[in-house]
Amino acid sequence: MSPPDRNPGARWFWWPLLAIFVMSSGWALASPVSSIPDEPAHIIKAAAVVRGELVGAQTGDGGPLLAVQVPRAIEHTNQITCFVRNITATPQCSPAIPGDANEIVSALTTAGLYNPVYYAAVGWPSLVVGGFKAVYGMRLVSALLTSVFLALAFSALSRLPRNKWATVGLAVAVTPMTLFLSGSVNPNSLEFATTAAIAANLTLLLKGSLKGRALIVPVAATTVAAALLANTKALSLLWMLVVVVAVLLLGTAAEIKAVLRRPSVWASSAVIGLSCVYALWWVASHNSLASKPFDGAGLGFDAGAEIMIDRTFLFMQGYIGQFGWLELDAPTGVMALWTAAFFAAVLAAIIYGRGRYRAATIFVSAALLLLPILLQAVIITDQGMVWQGRYILAIFVPCLMIAGMALDNSDPRPWPAPAVPALNTLIVLLAVSHLVTFVWVLRRYVTGLSMEIRWIDMLQNPQWQPPLGTLTAVAVFAAGTALGAFLLLKHVRTNAVVAPGTRAHGTPAPETSAAGTVTTPATEPARSAPASTDDRERLAPVQMGKP
Repeated sequence: MSPPDRNPGARWFWWPLLAIFVMSSGWALASPVSSIPDEPAHIIKAAAVVRGELVGAQTGDGGPLLAVQVPRAIEHTNQITCFVRNITATPQCSPAIPGDANEIVSALTTAGLYNPVYYAAVGWPSLVVGGFKAVYGMRLVSALLTSVFLALAFSALSRLPRNKWATVGLAVAVTPMTLFLSGSVNPNSLEFATTAAIAANLTLLLKGSLKGRALIVPVAATTVAAALLANTKALSLLWMLVVVVAVLLLGTAAEIKAVLRRPSVWASSAVIGLSCVYALWWVASHNSLASKPFDGAGLGFDAGAEIMIDRTFLFMQGYIGQFGWLELDAPTGVMALWTAAFFAAVLAAIIYGRGRYRAATIFVSAALLLLPILLQAVIITDQGMVWQGRYILAIFVPCLMIAGMALDNSDPRPWPAPAVPALNTLIVLLAVSHLVTFVWVLRRYVTGLSMEIRWIDMLQNPQWQPPLGTLTAVAVFAAGTALGAFLLLKHVRTNAVVAPGTRAHGTPAPETSAAGTVTTPATEPARSAPASTDDRERLAPVQMGKP
């Protein structure tokens, strides 16, 4: 089934694209209409934008709640609230759409002031199909967008000279929460997918020694991802700045100068610059950061910072799995597994990473830790406590990827044979955790959660079922999960030593001398031990096999 070995970039695009899209589509089907945070507001905004209404009309109070014209079925998503934040209730209680589902009516949205670019990209299914089919269509388009940019990140990593840990790091960053959001109408998903694509492709431009046509994909991917990211949400420009600075920390002065000498990079920079100017204009002219006040409004900066410090690690739930309108967390074991994997990766990168790679890991980890505290403290007086963990997934995802790059740079050798069972076990556990979380959340909607309800009731006494049925949704998600696990298991085997002096694909492996330096087999030109961090980065790349 695997394509030829000579094009790992294409292979590591199409297979991850398929796996991520199938898993995201499972979430899109399994999540009832109006069951995802703020999704009704985003659905209404998207349907209005593709009909030419980019902002909407003020409702009288001058705030962010605007009125737009959309089909009645789209407006009705605002009325489906009977099961929200109530885990014992199912969507069976949802009222039917009154009247003609396609009649154009007035609807209210709190997303009216947001930049319209994301909504124009995902809203078009509402022009093609009616009723709630339009909602599911928009979800699938959003899932495809997210999957494409995450696949571009995997593809770029596969072309780096060293990528064994970076690929695993990015895979770990694809948590149940990221897939849940990917299968929804919410610009959060495009944020973390595009920052991942920017980080991976910009690193490839710095480290990949690319020439000629090999530059086309990473330059194009970086350009499109950055242009879309800039116009996704009001804080997206900040996430872009953090990621670009982190990647530039990885590069030497010579590498950065070499990239800047390329005309295609200057053309890309011009497009990205214009996109950023438009994004800044939109934020300034439409006050996209405006919000109604929530609990805590009126408190000062110091109080906001203190509250956020107290809650810092609680927000990790939003990186891993908070479902519905935050009323249902992923199972405790799933939370523990991903939390352990995250801290192990980041701390290992800081401890064992070298030079610029360690500095980049520290920088992006500090941004992940400190920016939520600072941003929430700044706005608490006017808006109250509004922060959720998912808001900074755009930094969380590239953080794990950069930590993996730091580990790759610290030791370019293949994984030793004893490490393979541990890595395989981790991959299987993550795959099982994905599936368990999916079924757990689906159960909450099919039967509700209470002491009187058993698992078997999902089949024998369902109160609600997703489109195509419960078993179909589970089968779709399981298929995507199995494919993703297979790709990672193959990646581990390809990059591991399975016998003395060989790698899994049978090619000679680097050896370690008595002095602890990495040497190459006799079939390759001899290289002296590196004398500095810069020299270590120029070691011969570890040959990659197929996923």
